[in-house]
Amino acid sequence: MQPAAASAQPSSAPRSAVTNDLTEWRMRLAERALREENTPVALVGQALGYTSESAFSNAFKRMTGHSPKAYRNTSRLPGQ
Repeated sequence: MQPAAASAQPSSAPRSAVTNDLTEWRMRLAERALREENTPVALVGQALGYTSESAFSNAFKRMTGHSPKAYRNTSRLPGQ
């Protein structure tokens, strides 16, 4: 097998445990920010290292099943 071919991973390769843990931790931070702060969704994503609101929103929805805006609207206590 060619060295370059051996190092190439298909895009469907399973994510490492460290990557999964990091993504889960980032989503927990995002959930807290969306619940407790009025920071725009794009800035929450940017603070967590996402390069665009779209990338953050897609990752958040993949992990939680809800868009960031829907999560914010349903998780806040009345008066927040």
